[in-house]
Amino acid sequence: MYTFELSDKFLSREEKAIFKNYIDYYNVDEGIWEVFTCLFKSGVKGTFPLLLKVYDDSKFCGASILIKCSKYGRSLFSNKFLSGIIDLTGIPFYLWIKFGCCMDMMSNPGFVRDLEKSNEIHSAMVLFLKSNSFLTIIYDYSDKAYLYPDATILPSLPHALIDTSQMTGIDEYISDYKNIKRKINIFRNSGGKFELAYNSLNEQDIASVRKCFISTAEKSIFYLPYQDLYLNSALITSGTKIENVFYFIMRLNGEFLGYQAAIKTGTCLNALHGAFDRERKTTYHAYDILFVEMTRFAIENGLKTIDFGSVLNITKQRMVNRSIPMSYFMLSKYSIVQWFFYRLLKLTKIQGDKQLRFNEENIPREI
Repeated sequence: MYTFELSDKFLSREEKAIFKNYIDYYNVDEGIWEVFTCLFKSGVKGTFPLLLKVYDDSKFCGASILIKCSKYGRSLFSNKFLSGIIDLTGIPFYLWIKFGCCMDMMSNPGFVRDLEKSNEIHSAMVLFLKSNSFLTIIYDYSDKAYLYPDATILPSLPHALIDTSQMTGIDEYISDYKNIKRKINIFRNSGGKFELAYNSLNEQDIASVRKCFISTAEKSIFYLPYQDLYLNSALITSGTKIENVFYFIMRLNGEFLGYQAAIKTGTCLNALHGAFDRERKTTYHAYDILFVEMTRFAIENGLKTIDFGSVLNITKQRMVNRSIPMSYFMLSKYSIVQWFFYRLLKLTKIQGDKQLRFNEENIPREI
């Protein structure tokens, strides 16, 4: 019989050790634990991480990382009055970003002690969340709908990846983009420079990270329901020395333009956090070139995949060579809540044309 516990504490060293076979199965290294440890130091008012722990006859056997959000009005509505009403209600929901690992520092497939019990334990987690939460949203691959038989489903942004497994040099990637060499020249001739930092950033660059995050949040059509937690965890992670974390930084005449942090784990390079200074009129194609440099790094280090998380803009959509359809799976112990939020979210910018233009399967469906 499975029992469950929700904790605001992350795994102990002994608890992490029991998942060794599982992270090997997912082809990730133990360095991911330090990223999640930083996440659990980053909680902010209204948004904080939780660990769902699973026990089999009192023996610890599984865990997943959730985000509890109760301040998410701005992610639904641009109108300050409407977003304020949502925040005033303070209705919490749990978010499980279940695809990939460490994307936005919080995505995780859920970890189990015994590989052969993966589906059983994951199903038990989902059933617990449905039976005990006012609302849970699981962000997962669309073809995993069979795992959520009682869910209400809405389309979401696809998963963006660059497959480098067949590439032997950066020219094989560049050849697919007719204008990228011209953009590289424009960036270089304008005083642009790429820089690679390892483990952590200095204080000056961390200050620039904060500025870029705020700028991106203000200018983007996307405002994450966990935006403040995302920023705080990015700052804490950036100031913590973590093995195999790299910072791909773009500068213009020495000034910080933007960056992408990523962890090299297994045969993958997984995006952790990133942002650009959107107050500038132009960055001379720095964002495009960032994809080139990350791909170059992956090829030179024998990595097979770069995981960029969700497709959030036209540049990312254009610069990746693989995308996978994703969906939001909504669960609640009250069927009326699923019904209500299904209809509410269809009226919000999360389901608006500007966001769903990146989704080829943009027709909401309910089961």
